[in-house]
Amino acid sequence: MRDRTDYSHNGFCKLSHIPQVVARDNGKPVWLFKIDTFRCKIYLKVWSPQMLVSPIVQIFRSENFPPKIPVFLNIWNKNPKFRNKYKIESFTIFGEPVCGPKVPIFEILNLKNGFLDENGAMTIEYGFHFDGLFDKTQAMWKFNLNSKLFDGRSKKNMMNYVGITEHFSHKQLILFHDSRARIKCATRKTDTLKLSEIIELFMFEKFLQIAHGVQLKLEGDKLMDVIRIAHRYGVQNVLKYCEIQLIMKFSELPKDRILEVFSRPLFLTNLVKVAVHYNLNRLLAFLLNHLLKNSKIENRIFLEKLKLDEMTNDSMKMIVAKVVYGKS
Repeated sequence: MRDRTDYSHNGFCKLSHIPQVVARDNGKPVWLFKIDTFRCKIYLKVWSPQMLVSPIVQIFRSENFPPKIPVFLNIWNKNPKFRNKYKIESFTIFGEPVCGPKVPIFEILNLKNGFLDENGAMTIEYGFHFDGLFDKTQAMWKFNLNSKLFDGRSKKNMMNYVGITEHFSHKQLILFHDSRARIKCATRKTDTLKLSEIIELFMFEKFLQIAHGVQLKLEGDKLMDVIRIAHRYGVQNVLKYCEIQLIMKFSELPKDRILEVFSRPLFLTNLVKVAVHYNLNRLLAFLLNHLLKNSKIENRIFLEKLKLDEMTNDSMKMIVAKVVYGKS
């Protein structure tokens, strides 16, 4: 059975005055945590006819969180006889209460058993796991990359990214798209990638989401930020996704607007340089096509600015064919 550290959100809480709670058949709720509009409480329930007590957890579900959430509960005890005896793993579904392990009242109240501290309080060990979060702005579900994967350490299937804060992802998935083995080489022994200070963590999270298949909708400047990160680590599925998104954004512009954009030689030249530098050949072909139609750039000057001798063969052939010979 897993322990609480395998869950993304875990900790300990104390339920106070247990002898008094048992006497009056009623426990006062304790708030375990609040995340945005998501809240969770715990209290002790007394089952009088059966002479049992058990912790009850209830999640007040927000639409931002999954309907089915893994839950871990353990009535903590220093006594080896009872250690980990009263432990459960379950799920809370659509906010329904989860009943923890039931313990005989006489065992709880016997101080020699070690369930209560000197103040009559019981300690509960808990864990909850959130694999996904709903992004209202994007109107889609995203991976919860701010928390460790469920049971990720023991299964050794988790990648850790360390900057000012931490992110976590599926190891096999990110390495599958690691076309240049840059991440694999940097994390071979530790499964931990230390991020450069120049990488903005806000954008790195978006890079990871796209790498996991989440189809985020980003503005052009944000797409370029993600492209830089994807190019740095050689993650091809992210590069191709962002490239297509950029082409779509240009294609969706009104005709008069696209004529205006592509009539600015400096802007177009810089954009072509970007496409060449990051090997975005689809974007390059799209830009060159519009360049021939709408721009008044002199071929010789344009080619000099692009520095053909520093390009890959594919990019060089495409530019020469388009600009010099007017071929597709």
